[in-house]
Amino acid sequence: MTVELPNAEQYAELIDRAARETRKEFRLSVLGHQEAFEELVEVWKECRNPDWDGYGALPVEQVTYQSAYALIESLPLGFPRPSISAQPDGQLTFEWYRTPTRTLSISIDPDGFIHYAVLFGSETHFGTVPILDGLPKRILRLASEV
Repeated sequence: MTVELPNAEQYAELIDRAARETRKEFRLSVLGHQEAFEELVEVWKECRNPDWDGYGALPVEQVTYQSAYALIESLPLGFPRPSISAQPDGQLTFEWYRTPTRTLSISIDPDGFIHYAVLFGSETHFGTVPILDGLPKRILRLASEV
């Protein structure tokens, strides 16, 4: 009886698969972002059809949902959870709110851009950045400062 051992490539694949599964479980843990994923799914289910608000709102497209999902995946573990909502123009919005004068809002559009506005007391910053590989470092920094 001979036992065939995996080669180096098979070992690497097994380790990679185990690491991905561990990251997924961690992401869904208390330190992770399970509540944000659940809120995103609920918002998308409610807003994926035209006129979801009864006033002619555009649907949230699947590509927008997928971008938002990827952005949640890119949040560092233990990072504050945003509240998630949809806008009548079909964009998804993440908001980090501490007080009326300390807030960050980002909107994710179907074209792959994030529009953001932050309020620090009487100081405001806003802009548009492309979604490349997760949430841009500038926005992560702003969210952590809120």
